[in-house]
Amino acid sequence: MVELAGWLVAAHYRDAEAEAAVLGERAGVFDSSDLGRIRVRGDGALELLERACTADVSGQEDDTALLTAICGESGVIIDVCFVVRLESFWVVTTNAGARPAVLEHLQNIADDVGAKVDDQTFKTSMITVAGPAAMESLDPVLPYKASQLGRGQVKSGSMLVARYIAMRTGSTGLWSMQVMVPNMLTGRAWQFITEKAGDRCLPPVGRDAQEALRRWAGVPGPDDFAGKDPITAGMGRLVDFNHDFLGRDALIVDRSKAEGP
Repeated sequence: MVELAGWLVAAHYRDAEAEAAVLGERAGVFDSSDLGRIRVRGDGALELLERACTADVSGQEDDTALLTAICGESGVIIDVCFVVRLESFWVVTTNAGARPAVLEHLQNIADDVGAKVDDQTFKTSMITVAGPAAMESLDPVLPYKASQLGRGQVKSGSMLVARYIAMRTGSTGLWSMQVMVPNMLTGRAWQFITEKAGDRCLPPVGRDAQEALRRWAGVPGPDDFAGKDPITAGMGRLVDFNHDFLGRDALIVDRSKAEGP
């Protein structure tokens, strides 16, 4: 176990290199509960997210997850997050270390637009299943076909009177699904998928293997964009200059930034 932004996370369960191989060749399951899960709702929710996000969330459809940067007035990235849009509310998933800053940032905007922001991180958990064979393990045991969800799509519902949110996102470059569940179900869900699903069982994978696969896939992490604006960090694709977001003016003062270095 290692410390990460106040959380204890599993660096590895057995051999990290072997775990990376299993994840890349078959599938595995890992605990992503350190990622922040911030709920945004109310009449001003869309306006809040339009101001906070560099991507154009106004065009986002229900039941989808959109990757975006959240910047301060200076244009420097606070975090790169997924914004999940559901029918009645939104969820912003953050990196572990950036959660307090993102939460404060969203709450400051919420006061001006009449939105409600509440941190669901400690009330819920997140389990990620990833790998090329993940669909084969998930389809027979879930109430819907995971294989039918495309990347960026989201499925929400209730199971055993508890609400879940399943999203086709991830940072390893592999097919992956992240599922948010109430804490009361987390242990049972983890035990089922790692021990009791018969030949559908998947091995647990630690953070070292995940980080290796993320690097191999070329997916940027917090260390890659810390202290940078989205353009300098090579994330210009996440920026839509056609809407007014915090940090926009700083990014377009120098047109070379808007056009890319």
